Amino acid sequence: MKIKMSPYPVMTEGGKTYFWCKCGKSASQPFCDGSHKGTQFSPVTFAAEKTDKVYFCGCKKTNNPPFCDGTHNSLPENLNLEKKISGTFIASVEPDNKKIDISPNESILTASLRNNIPHLSACGGAGKCSTCRIEVLKGENHCSERTNLEKKLAKKLKFPNNIRLACQTKIHSDISYRRLLLDKRDLNLNSQVTQQKLESVGTIRNLTIMFCDIKGFTPFSESLSAYDVIFILNRYFSIMREVIIQNSGEINNYIGDAVMAIFGLKESRQQTLRATNAAIQMLEAMDEFKLYLNKAYGRDFDIRIGIHFGEVIVGTVGYADDKKFTIIGDAVNVASRIEAINKDAGTRLLVSDIAYKQIKKSVTVNNFLRLKLRGTSNLITLHEVNGVKENTLINHDILQEKQLEGETWVRTLPISELQEGEKKKFQYDGKEILLLNQKGIFAIENKCPHMNLPLDIGQMTDDGTILCPYHNSEFCFKSGEVRKWVGLQPKEVEKECEPLSIIRTKKDQSYIWIKK
Repeated sequence: MKIKMSPYPVMTEGGKTYFWCKCGKSASQPFCDGSHKGTQFSPVTFAAEKTDKVYFCGCKKTNNPPFCDGTHNSLPENLNLEKKISGTFIASVEPDNKKIDISPNESILTASLRNNIPHLSACGGAGKCSTCRIEVLKGENHCSERTNLEKKLAKKLKFPNNIRLACQTKIHSDISYRRLLLDKRDLNLNSQVTQQKLESVGTIRNLTIMFCDIKGFTPFSESLSAYDVIFILNRYFSIMREVIIQNSGEINNYIGDAVMAIFGLKESRQQTLRATNAAIQMLEAMDEFKLYLNKAYGRDFDIRIGIHFGEVIVGTVGYADDKKFTIIGDAVNVASRIEAINKDAGTRLLVSDIAYKQIKKSVTVNNFLRLKLRGTSNLITLHEVNGVKENTLINHDILQEKQLEGETWVRTLPISELQEGEKKKFQYDGKEILLLNQKGIFAIENKCPHMNLPLDIGQMTDDGTILCPYHNSEFCFKSGEVRKWVGLQPKEVEKECEPLSIIRTKKDQSYIWIKK
């Protein structure tokens, strides 16, 4: 237990009662949080008569409790670092950055929970799951031997020696450990275990964003009943949704009569061209819908579309049934502002210069604009796209293979869609392949060899390695070499280490190909 070797200055309120911690175990120093239960200690009561600054003792050695009397100044130097509660050992807990006391007869899990550390244990500490597992950073030899229950799970999950079940492990001296899974609330919020829920962690992605808004809808709707307005809106949304989905896009949000769609989340190949093709088809569908509106209601409205490509953060916000997938970032705001420019420019579809550079060989344009977007000071170039050239869109549902130098290769992403420093996923033959661009194009199977958890949200380093976001392992994505294994050097756990599964790559015909 960390003990403060100086007093706690507290501005107390007159008429309020305070309970000073005497045992030193409280995580709410200098006040009691109930951690003294089961010990010979009890808190000291202080009733403040007036509002005043009071100096509460931090070292617990004062002769005038609960107030500081300067005793800490005469304590031995070694006590200025940390103090153990009699008969217990000290454990440093990460990522909580806390020090707790653990008695020889209690498990690490019990001690964690006793010290108000939200330590996950799905089975309730029965040794039937691995959610309470910890990485022992220091003092591995100070831990008890594995129980039979722990041995069984450790063998099944290929735990190295320093990965222990907190519910089954006791200590006989000081240690340092890291919780590897978060508490239940954080686990639900972040969904860091299952691949299916991985996007809810909040990851950086390069996506194409489309905003589509209705022009002239207010005067149109004011002349109709509310029922007619809802009917027309739903019909309009169903038409636009169908076009967006046909082009492998996803509707992220409906904002009044506006639609926000994203391209590249699940299928990144030709994402900007597909977004542009969707926009052209939406305009064509709108022209047909106008005929219906004029025939049925004697009036119509039109739409305006803006497209931009850029870096965003994707994830889920909210909790439980209120969770909602969303994307956040400046690129979203830019796309919305580009759509709004159509009004002043007298155009129907504008594409940012960043997006246009990806598709310029595949589209036709009427004109371009150079102006400042609302809320910005920098000039931006926008392109009025009016068509997509024939035979430029590829049906990616049809897996293309070809023979090169006597070997079979599979087509993945266009080279232009994997920028320097980017990594993207590709589904092939029941496997998920991770493509990486860092001073060359590389491909690996998207799973950490330790626990088979996905690597795509792991950080790439300048040294050509990728970090497992779950267990602090590090791998070279060029060679598959293990640089760290669950935080340890490979030589320390040589028998446990398994390299990354490396897949050969080749550039050909503007595409990235992987060896079958």
